Amino acid sequence: MSGPAWCKRAASVVLASGLALLTASAALAHGGPDAGESPWLAWRLTPDIVLGTLLVAGLYIAGLRRLRARTGGARAERTRRLRHVSFFAGLAAIFLALQSPIDPIAERVFFIHQIQHLLLRVIGPMLLILAAPQGLLRAGLPDVVRRGALRPILRNRPLGVVFAVVAQPAVATVLFIGALYFWQIPAYHNLALRDDGVHYLMHISLLFTGLVFFWRVFDSRPGPVGTRYGVRLMMLWVMVLSNIAIGAALAFKSGVLYVAYDDFGRLWDFTGLADEQLGAVILWVPSSMMGLIAILIIVHMWGRHETRVEGRHDAAAARAAHAKHLRGQVSKNRVMALGFAAFVVAVFIAAIVAGLISRA
Repeated sequence: MSGPAWCKRAASVVLASGLALLTASAALAHGGPDAGESPWLAWRLTPDIVLGTLLVAGLYIAGLRRLRARTGGARAERTRRLRHVSFFAGLAAIFLALQSPIDPIAERVFFIHQIQHLLLRVIGPMLLILAAPQGLLRAGLPDVVRRGALRPILRNRPLGVVFAVVAQPAVATVLFIGALYFWQIPAYHNLALRDDGVHYLMHISLLFTGLVFFWRVFDSRPGPVGTRYGVRLMMLWVMVLSNIAIGAALAFKSGVLYVAYDDFGRLWDFTGLADEQLGAVILWVPSSMMGLIAILIIVHMWGRHETRVEGRHDAAAARAAHAKHLRGQVSKNRVMALGFAAFVVAVFIAAIVAGLISRA
């Protein structure tokens, strides 16, 4: 795989998926529920978010229609409907994180803030990338935009080099986990609550690193062109362990770290410690479970890839022997991957038990 081609592919995918970053600009419109206002009625619909979301959705639909017109619907029929559902669900997750009552409540409750971050950095990016929307988003752009704006960006060599570095599996994993850990440092987390610009940067960094990480994990191209499946499992394993580590550390601490919530007044009479411990559970359990779901998806993708390889090598002379060998290889890979998932679950349970013992 040539370097420029790889950079172009990486830039194309990340830029197309990154249109979802348009919806992150609402981070500048912070503020908790007004006095006397029900928190769950505090919708903060803003033109930039609504229009940005509609733009991304419109590009996707326009790309789908254009593809149908070019192929007579044949290719569109082969595109699974689940991909469309996944794309719009991912877009909805990001929209809800930034426009629904989750956003203003997150200013006043730590555990709701962790739910918001879960939507931004894990659930939204996972669903968007699983939909593989880059082709439809590019097709949906007007020709003048593709030729005059997107094409020069994709051909920009320095930018391609940056994407090539950022999208390396190890780098993408470090950035993905690093963004989470950095913004959990009390000084920076408190600063983000008090400064809208810093909070905007927090949300952008969480969403962008999530998009890059899950693109490398769910890349439809197998290795060596795409990320090797074993490497993908390792990335997810590191993700799950990092969630367990930070979740356990916050759950079993004895003091309050994020005092900015008290400055604004926590909702629902939560004590600071109880709020932060519940937030730790969000970081620990749901985030780790999303990693386990991703592992199962990769196991499925790996099995399908091995099945396709078996079909391509279905030569008449060596058909029986080769098929037997590949079936055995598929079985070994699946057993290894499932064993890997079982190991992660075991570590997950062991961490919970260790934490409970330490609290006893």
